[in-house]
Amino acid sequence: MIPTHFLFQLADYEGIAIEWRDMHHVQGIYIHAPGAYKPVIALSNTLHTQERKLRCVLAHELGHHFTTSGHYIIAANSTSSIYATKHENLATKWAVNLLIPTDIFLGCIRKGMLCHELCNYFYVLPEYIIQKAKQLHKEPSLNDAIAEINTSYNVVF
Repeated sequence: MIPTHFLFQLADYEGIAIEWRDMHHVQGIYIHAPGAYKPVIALSNTLHTQERKLRCVLAHELGHHFTTSGHYIIAANSTSSIYATKHENLATKWAVNLLIPTDIFLGCIRKGMLCHELCNYFYVLPEYIIQKAKQLHKEPSLNDAIAEINTSYNVVF
């Protein structure tokens, strides 16, 4: 498992300020505007007592830094919402791959770990385990490994 403090160290290394805020409708947001001194990740104060969720939110916001930084969306319309969705998916994919390395995930599946056990092992939300399984299903180079897991370990994803 990647330690939570590593995520904060990564943000610091990248020069990203972390700010805690009272936010009611979002858990985190990544902001890097042209001309800004440095990027900022704002996290909801509610995450102080929800480490598992904090890890997923912070990794997702770091995903924006590494995958979509420089793509600015000013207002939502039918076109920009498509890009927003694409950017959210890219950030989530990055976060899932960081928190759940493929080789370790496949090893855990081979050991017969169930979804809740995987959540505890990687200390992530169930949505991240489901997302990882979906990602692997789309990866042609892993077809043989997935077929082996499906037949030998009675795991279907």
